[in-house]
Amino acid sequence: MLSLVRMRLHQAIDLWSASEAGNEPKQPLSGWSKRENLGLTAQAIPIKRVGTVTSITYVCAIAHRLAAKPHHAAIIAAQLVSILQRDLPSHLKPLLQEVTVHATAAGLIHFEVGDRAIAVWLDSLLNNTPKQSLPLTPVSSTGEPERQLMLHSSAIFEVQHAHARCCSLLQLAHREALISLERLEEAPLYWYFSSPASMPWLTSADQLCCNHCADRCLLSQLLDACDHLSDPARRTQGSLLRSAQAVAQAFQVFHREHPLRGTTSEELRFTLVRLGLLISTQRVLYTLLWDGLGLYPAVDL
Repeated sequence: MLSLVRMRLHQAIDLWSASEAGNEPKQPLSGWSKRENLGLTAQAIPIKRVGTVTSITYVCAIAHRLAAKPHHAAIIAAQLVSILQRDLPSHLKPLLQEVTVHATAAGLIHFEVGDRAIAVWLDSLLNNTPKQSLPLTPVSSTGEPERQLMLHSSAIFEVQHAHARCCSLLQLAHREALISLERLEEAPLYWYFSSPASMPWLTSADQLCCNHCADRCLLSQLLDACDHLSDPARRTQGSLLRSAQAVAQAFQVFHREHPLRGTTSEELRFTLVRLGLLISTQRVLYTLLWDGLGLYPAVDL
């Protein structure tokens, strides 16, 4: 989510700076006299997540960096929001059109991620299976002494156990015909639902079905983990391990609250949604272990 927000904001800044360059004979709001002097990459845009586990909001103070004078920041923020609310590029539209953007009097830009946006994001986690096989060995940037310490840490055991538990629960749901999984003979990252064809994430009121505190907490940690993975500045071995452990702990609470079952049609609906969260958790943990920490994800308990 963070990488998409940054990408869209970077495009908006590019359009805004071009219009500022046209205003140079007047009195531009920006502290830069020429567009090319901005020198701003998407990764350099300062964005942080705020709020609680039940609300997902990203805040950006880039208008203050762009402003020639402090009181210009609120004006620039409003101008950027106006650009952000225009037609989205087609590749960003499915997700970001469900994100609400507004500027504050303090010159901050808020991106509020609603339930419809979360549902689209969850679908992307479920549907984006790798098209090619992973390399035979994971790649790790950790030195050997540090790696040995990490391999024997309780945090790694906790993460590996959570991933293996996800795998066993998904296989159980498949055997009990609650869902139908394909490519079970391959690595778990390749598993995907053939049935149901889509997850009933939302109620008729466009609110998430998985609205229990444990559900929201797990969603929050999954989103944070994906943000970690997409942000080179935060992608250190230590931060990724902490993120993976936070996901594992949130999953354990989620699993205690929602044992696998589904009898009535209403119970089955919620069971399917939580199985969707389960495979999303497995995908994120697998990526954190393999791609982030350079470890083979455990499949069996």
